[in-house]
Amino acid sequence: MNDTILLIISMAACLSGAVLKKVLSDKYESGNFVNHVYNAVVSFVSALCLLAVSSINTVSVFTVLLGLAFGLVTALQSIMFLKALEHGPFSYTSVIMSLSTIIPALSGAIFWQEVIAPVQYVGIALMMACFVLSVDTKGEKKKATAKWIIYSAIAFVCTGAIGVMQKLHQSSEYKMELDVFLVIAFSFSFVYSLVNIFILKDKRQTKSEKPSVLTLLPIILMVVSGIAVAANNKLNLYLSGVMDSAVFFPIVNGGHLVLTTISALLFFKEKLTAKQWVGMILGIVAVVLLCNPF
Repeated sequence: MNDTILLIISMAACLSGAVLKKVLSDKYESGNFVNHVYNAVVSFVSALCLLAVSSINTVSVFTVLLGLAFGLVTALQSIMFLKALEHGPFSYTSVIMSLSTIIPALSGAIFWQEVIAPVQYVGIALMMACFVLSVDTKGEKKKATAKWIIYSAIAFVCTGAIGVMQKLHQSSEYKMELDVFLVIAFSFSFVYSLVNIFILKDKRQTKSEKPSVLTLLPIILMVVSGIAVAANNKLNLYLSGVMDSAVFFPIVNGGHLVLTTISALLFFKEKLTAKQWVGMILGIVAVVLLCNPF
């Protein structure tokens, strides 16, 4: 199947997962306990889906070790992101996480001798401007602190490392083991959240005004989200090995930002500031330039 079609399917799956997560966060109870319940269900379903479609009977030590590292970095990124939100403004934290796409994008030129055209450098610069402008900092109550800077920096590195490890596995001789690689990573993520569920069960916000997340409808939404996450990760892992890093990673991150913005306007009736409109337009232009149409 054409790589462009696979990329569209991947981004659609990613958007579906994001919309479902938004619905769950708006309609149902929140807190660390709920976050781990969500991650546990999604990770478990994703691991099962990938295991069901996997045809690999053996797995290399390389895939096992990198899969465990991938799962560890993913878990650490999630923890540090939550910690950063506890100590600093959401808007600036989101910008930093989005800018981490530069790490895997540039890694292609540094480690895999991929050539970046001048127009693609312009696209990267516009993508950075898109990320900055797309987040409105007006009305933020929290200020940046030393702890926030540390947590955000670690989360930034971990987010970028996730993309680099995807590229590393799919550039190796073991790239056909992508399903097993992801099964190992999601299994680790599931176990991690399961342990935290038992730790946090006594600290759950039982007096929440919103409905419980442990009912049929939200669990169904989590299961659907898990299927979308599995599809998104499998396609992204494959595409990271066949597309240039300077094209793939910025398109995935920038395209997701634009699509989620549009969905927020259409489905959640959110409004954009003038800066955010400019940011979205720059993001679209950046995606075009990163594809190097010239």
